[in-house]
Amino acid sequence: MAGAGWFYRDLRKSLPRNGTVSVDGLGASVSIRRDAHGVPYIDAKTDNDAFFAAGYVHAQDRLWQLELQRRMVNGRLSEVFGRTSLNNDIWLRTLGLQEAARQQWTRLTPQAQQSLTAYSAGINAFLAEKHELPAEFKLLGVTPEPWTVYDSLAWNQMFALTLGGNFREEISRFVAAQYLPQTKLAALYPGYPADAPLTVTTAERQAQSLLAVADLQQQLESRLKIGGKYVGSNGWVVSGKLTRDGQPILANDPHLALQMPSLWYALRMKGDRLDVAGMTLVGLPVVIFGENGDVAWGGTNMMADQQDLYFERVNPQNPTQYEVAGRWEKFSTRSEEIQVRNEFPAFLRGPLKPVTVEVRSTRHGPVISDQFRVFDEAVALRWTAYDNTGSSYEGFYRVNYARDWQTFNAAFADYVAPALNLLYSDRQGNIGYVGVGRIPLRARGEGTLPVPGWNDDYGWTGSIPFAEMPRSFNPEKGFIINANNRITAPDYPYFISHGWAPETRAARIQELLRQKAADHKLTVADMEAIQGDVSNQPSRALVKVLATVGTRDDRQREAIRTLQQWNGDMDRNSVGAALYYAWTHHLREAIFADELQGPWNQRDKTRHIDSLDQQLTDDQLAALLRHDPLSWCDDKQTADVVEPCEMAMSRSLRKSLRELEKTHGTNMARWTWGALHETRYEHTPFSQINTLRRVFERRVPNGGAPNSVNVASASFRDTEGYVQTFGAGFRQIISLGGHEQHLYMNSTGQSGNVMSAHYDDMVVPFRDVSFYPLPRTAPPAGTATLTLKPRS
Repeated sequence: MAGAGWFYRDLRKSLPRNGTVSVDGLGASVSIRRDAHGVPYIDAKTDNDAFFAAGYVHAQDRLWQLELQRRMVNGRLSEVFGRTSLNNDIWLRTLGLQEAARQQWTRLTPQAQQSLTAYSAGINAFLAEKHELPAEFKLLGVTPEPWTVYDSLAWNQMFALTLGGNFREEISRFVAAQYLPQTKLAALYPGYPADAPLTVTTAERQAQSLLAVADLQQQLESRLKIGGKYVGSNGWVVSGKLTRDGQPILANDPHLALQMPSLWYALRMKGDRLDVAGMTLVGLPVVIFGENGDVAWGGTNMMADQQDLYFERVNPQNPTQYEVAGRWEKFSTRSEEIQVRNEFPAFLRGPLKPVTVEVRSTRHGPVISDQFRVFDEAVALRWTAYDNTGSSYEGFYRVNYARDWQTFNAAFADYVAPALNLLYSDRQGNIGYVGVGRIPLRARGEGTLPVPGWNDDYGWTGSIPFAEMPRSFNPEKGFIINANNRITAPDYPYFISHGWAPETRAARIQELLRQKAADHKLTVADMEAIQGDVSNQPSRALVKVLATVGTRDDRQREAIRTLQQWNGDMDRNSVGAALYYAWTHHLREAIFADELQGPWNQRDKTRHIDSLDQQLTDDQLAALLRHDPLSWCDDKQTADVVEPCEMAMSRSLRKSLRELEKTHGTNMARWTWGALHETRYEHTPFSQINTLRRVFERRVPNGGAPNSVNVASASFRDTEGYVQTFGAGFRQIISLGGHEQHLYMNSTGQSGNVMSAHYDDMVVPFRDVSFYPLPRTAPPAGTATLTLKPRS
């Protein structure tokens, strides 16, 4: 007990301190006041001093997160976590994020470079003070290392990878094509090309190799929260002609994998030119989405196709060469040495030898298949983030200084990745939208499948000119919406994507805006209500079909009556929502599981292909159940009997009811969606350790669905039920002008230190769609204040 008490007191010393601190690297004193929720208000004499302070407070509150991110982008997780992270490190070294970051540094303006230099200096000034370290460092025996400008830029690349991993879709289509007929493939992938090229004759072996790549990316998503199937966002902006105070209102809630702590950090910064507030990404000094008093901006993922996979033909006589237009060229190569920590207790086992990995690259990019060596051909990844012209960080930096529509657009003229839909409003009452990011132009095809790389038939010929990217300014209808839905009309001359999200969320936002605007002038409170909406509109058509199934007992009839009375809201207190989600989960499994069987469909190896049944929307599933010309519902295991869809509906109903009774008892009134479904904020790495999970991880019962505005994409886990690990990372609503309001809520809390009151104080308010203000004035004197002074 005495030892535990000492450890607790020691950890308490790792919390941020107030008072006056002398540091190296500042030009003048900086005041940092924190409000009741731990949000810092930075007041500096110069912008670079403000960026320095941003680095300092990030280090105060998120030091373990910074260390984890730095090791991640450098492929150095194995130094801490051992062999279990080796494949992840090899993958990230292969992607070459640090190398790309070093190239990007040379393309930044001096001002942008100075912001990153100042931010790094702020983090390192905190480290130099030798504070007590948070629990993760002590429990894992890790010492933080200095932060560099390249770590920030590499993390910016990782943000692009999180939002732009569409190469997995190429793999999914390619693998599915080996086992499904063209008619069924077209149902799952409406944009699948009928004349898709067969690149080589060893398609099945290639499918196995590509699945191994996809499975490794899936590990990044589940363990490190990088990427994901449903990565997206909601964003909309409403003109002042529709609002009560005559000022535009902008609302935004980006969707990413959920984690503890949040990727995001609320901040207000003031320098000599800078006066900005909103959400920063830990690892970067600038506000990514927010406002500066003159303009406000938010963003969603464009879902653009910015990645292509190329099969490279290797010289059978000399494997150091690959074919380019009939001639042989040498692979570019580099060696990567990875240190690997031995199993616990490491001090008794001694160090392991470093693992050396040779990374090959072609003219298209890194060879991502070398780790698996399943077949002779190499698979290279081409990605706009490797583009040696333009800079993404420069765009985020410049937008902090934008003053109007023209400077807002100009900020992103050289922006590369990830491709974003940016929503805009300003103090003069204007609203706008612009798509940003490099979208490749292809000589042939649309990047939906891996293609031959040994000639230029499928090469990139340029990118969509920035002046011709989709735009809208002060549209007549008075609002602009994007929820990852299609952004261009059929006559738009350039290809952007086949990976649009269903229009459901965008349609629901539009419906609610119009309903409310027909009743009254819109307010910020209306935007809060829309962000919290959990209506699952497509469920209504599907419920009508489900209700036609023949019932066998009173329990089934009770379930059908409950669904018929349900209004489609995925509220956490709804029994209808629970029945619907459980039934449709097992229904999709019953219909599609046998169709997707093959030598690659091994649940213990990969869960990547398991998600193919999610390609069909609820509306499409309802249509399939009414009329099944492709015999999806027929069980292949019963070849002598053609089974109608009603049999699959009946079987899945019985299975879902048995499951609910087993897990939640026989009283159907207790089968609420919140009882089945929880939002989980997992901690890296302590969510993987039973004794530490309850201390570091946070879980909360929740509502929502993939198609609701308040999104919740839950996956079913056999022993745990429906677990949401993806959703909104923050919410923000901004109205500029005379009645300025800036509201926000982070998904977890400002701090990543488990000892802090702000570690999890936003989890429940965020679930309940509550908001806190982020005013332009700092908290009053007497609140928690830290003054950073230049060391004399």
